[in-house]
Amino acid sequence: MLPRAMSLLSTGVGALLLMAQPGSAQTLSAQDRMFMENAAKGGMMEVHMGHLGLERGSSDGVKSFSKRLIDDHTKGNQELQGLAKQKGVTLPADNAAMPAALTTKTGKDFDQAFAKMGVEDHEKDIKEFEKEANSGSDPDVKSWAGKTLPALKAHLDAAKALPQ
Repeated sequence: MLPRAMSLLSTGVGALLLMAQPGSAQTLSAQDRMFMENAAKGGMMEVHMGHLGLERGSSDGVKSFSKRLIDDHTKGNQELQGLAKQKGVTLPADNAAMPAALTTKTGKDFDQAFAKMGVEDHEKDIKEFEKEANSGSDPDVKSWAGKTLPALKAHLDAAKALPQ
């Protein structure tokens, strides 16, 4: 092949390779990146909270809600992990630490603390997800936040229905 043709071919291949690279975290706004990191932390914490609820919960309502937390947040965490990979964002590592308000209680006291924490957490999460869905910069991150909101709102309603 002629040197000029080789040069053009290699330039074209290089450009294609650059276009095929996943998005860079630097292309995300600080809000989008922080949202993804906080959503990952919160989602992992909800899964751990669900496991704790299955272990320590005394009512059927707490156990049912706990299973739903595990299922829904595991799915959301997997979706977020895929989005983060696509965007070039490294999400924080899992941290199984739970607040003492839950780990030191049992029986009815646990159920009440669990319900209270479920309401408070989901109220906070819904505000953060609504903010991202409405004012985030990246369309994919905004879309994920928006499509996750109905599950968070359902979790809030379920937590409110538990004995406080």
